[in-house]
Amino acid sequence: MITSKRSSIRLLVILLVAVISAIFLNKYVIKKSFVFYPKFFVNLSSSVFVKIENFGGFLEKIENFNRLASENDKLKQDIAVVSKLEAEIDDLKSENEFLRRSVGISNKLAYQVVYAGIFNLNLGPTGYNVLLNKGSSDNISEGDIVITAEGEIVGKTQKVMNNFSRVLFVSDPEFKITAKVMGSDTSGISRGAFSEGVYLDFVIQEDEIKEGDIVISTGNDLFPPALVLGSVDHVESSVTQMFKKVRIRPAIKEIKLGRVLVIKIKQ
Repeated sequence: MITSKRSSIRLLVILLVAVISAIFLNKYVIKKSFVFYPKFFVNLSSSVFVKIENFGGFLEKIENFNRLASENDKLKQDIAVVSKLEAEIDDLKSENEFLRRSVGISNKLAYQVVYAGIFNLNLGPTGYNVLLNKGSSDNISEGDIVITAEGEIVGKTQKVMNNFSRVLFVSDPEFKITAKVMGSDTSGISRGAFSEGVYLDFVIQEDEIKEGDIVISTGNDLFPPALVLGSVDHVESSVTQMFKKVRIRPAIKEIKLGRVLVIKIKQ
């Protein structure tokens, strides 16, 4: 029985070799010469040849698929590299623009300045939560003044960790600074009022002040002079009161915060 199976397999292999040889001879050697093959042999040869050609096409499709998949992966990698480079270029452009705008205010200040970035700003139950990406490892100290490149007051550092700092925002009620109307002697003490902005207290009724006036730091405290606090938003006078009620719109409400300058008060 085993011998019979082996004989059948051997016969099948011989037949397959004969078919392939005949196909090869007919297609590539004899070509146009007339050669007689039995009909069943011709049909079997054609069938085998078609299957071989189909199998070759299938292999070619697999090869093309693998090639396309490889090219697709490479294109994805190239796109990722290009996107990263574009992001880096955009960041460098933004930083260069910020540095150009910072040159003027930096030259006017008699203090050391550290460049920093704000990575969090939101209003919570206990006030504004503002975080800088610089801390004690960057020589930042508590009480340092935070401003924009144009000299607008953002606040001052309240708590300094190793790699970041918490900022007391200009609109926080705990934030206070002596301020004056630019170009006049009208002055007072500003205090934050959260969403209402900033109030300028102790402005007497006789002092001249009007909506639209620019309010700046006086330099009579730890803050450098001529830093922009904001503009007068509302003035309320009363003959029964000693002081006017003056509300200021902080200058930083007009800009998008991102990169800032930290003025080091402690040298």
